[in-house]
Amino acid sequence: MMSCEQTRSLLGPLMDQELTDEQADAVRGHLSQCGACHRDWESLNALDTQLRSALRLEGVEQAVAAIESPARHFVACPTGHRTRRSTWVVVGLATAVCLLVAAFVVRNRVPWTLDDGVPFRPATNSPIVATLIRATGTVQVQHPGSSAWNSINHSDATPIAKGSRLRTQATVLCELQTSDQGKIRLNEAGEVVLHDTTEIELVKGQIWCLAPEDREIEIDFALRQKTTPIIASMACPSSSEFQCSVENYVASCDSNSLRNPPAQMTVGANGYAVQPGETVSVDVEQNVERKPTSDSPSKVWQLPLLAIGDPIDRELVDALSELLAPIGKTKAMHLNETQIRRLGPAGAIPLLAYAATETAPQQLPLRRTAVSLARDLADARSKEWLAKLAADPDPFLSNQAVKTLERIAAEER
Repeated sequence: MMSCEQTRSLLGPLMDQELTDEQADAVRGHLSQCGACHRDWESLNALDTQLRSALRLEGVEQAVAAIESPARHFVACPTGHRTRRSTWVVVGLATAVCLLVAAFVVRNRVPWTLDDGVPFRPATNSPIVATLIRATGTVQVQHPGSSAWNSINHSDATPIAKGSRLRTQATVLCELQTSDQGKIRLNEAGEVVLHDTTEIELVKGQIWCLAPEDREIEIDFALRQKTTPIIASMACPSSSEFQCSVENYVASCDSNSLRNPPAQMTVGANGYAVQPGETVSVDVEQNVERKPTSDSPSKVWQLPLLAIGDPIDRELVDALSELLAPIGKTKAMHLNETQIRRLGPAGAIPLLAYAATETAPQQLPLRRTAVSLARDLADARSKEWLAKLAADPDPFLSNQAVKTLERIAAEER
C-alpha cells in the first residue's frame, strides 16, 4: 500500500500524466481510501484550474493564424535564396508574434503572471462557512486553491471560506463562529481545515466546539503511523460541547459537559461510546483509555481567549467562579491552581478581568483568590486591569494591584 508521503509526491506527475499506468493506478487507489490525500488532490486540481484561467490570453490564437497564413504563402514561393530568406522570415514572424502578444497584454490588461505583491483572494463562489471573531494574536489562513499562508489581524472579524485551512502559532488561541451559529475554538499551535459549517478536519492540536441547536458538528482527524493513517471522527450532537485533540499516535475526545447527550467516536472501523463527563483516548493500536473529565478544569486553556472583549464573556465569569471556589480549601483541587499557573502571564489577564468586573459582595473571596494568583503571573499586558483594581474599595485588592504595578514598572526599567 502506498504511503501518504509517496502519494503526495506523485500528485503533480499524476496531473501532468507523467506516471506509468501502474503508478497512476496505485496513486488513485490510495486517494480512494485516504480522505486527507484526496482533499489535497482536490485542492491541487482547483489551483491548476485557477492558474490556467489566470494565464489564458484571449484572441492570440486567431492573431497568430492571421500572421502565419501569408507567411506560409511567402515561404512557399520559389527563390534562389530560399534558405537565407526563410531564416529572415522566421525571425520576422517570431518578432511579430511577440509584439502582437505584448500589445494584447497591455491593451487588455491580461495577467501574464501572478503578481507576488498582490495577496491571493479566494474564489468569489466559495461560500463563507465561518467568521474569525476573536484571537489572542495573529492567525494564519490558507485560502482554497492557494499554497500561501496569509496573516489575519486578530482585531478584525474575518469571514472564512469553505475549504480554508487555519492555524495558530505557539502563543495564539482563536475562536470562530460558524454560519449556522456553532462555535469553534482552536488551542495554541493548532491547525484545522473548514470543509463545511459542520465538518471540521483537525490536522493537529486541540479544538473545542459547541454544536448549533439544530445540527451536529463532525470533527475528523487522522492518527499517523508508518503506513496508511487511521481516519477517525467525532460526531458532536446538536447543542453539545466537546473537545478533541490529536497527536501522532493518540486521539482524545472530551464530553466535558454533563448536559451533553451520549456520543460516539469512530477510529478506523471501530466505534467507541463517549458518555457525558468522560474523556476517551484511542491510540493507533486501538488501545482505549477512559477517564472522568469536568467542564471548567478541562477548559482552562481557553481563559485568555474568553477575557477578550468589553464586557468580558459571561462564560469566563462562570468558569473562574467554578475554578477558584475550591482553591485553598481542599488538597484535591490544588490541580485547578496548577493548571491556571501554567498559563503564565496570559493566565493573569482573565483572573484580573474577573476580579475587576465581578463586584458583588458575595464574590469578594473569589476575587481575592484571583488577584493572589495573578500577582505573580502578571506582566505589562495586565496593566489596564491592574489600574482598575488599584482603585477598588477593598484594601486587599487595591494594595495587591498597586504592588504588582510597581513590580512590572521596575522590571521594565
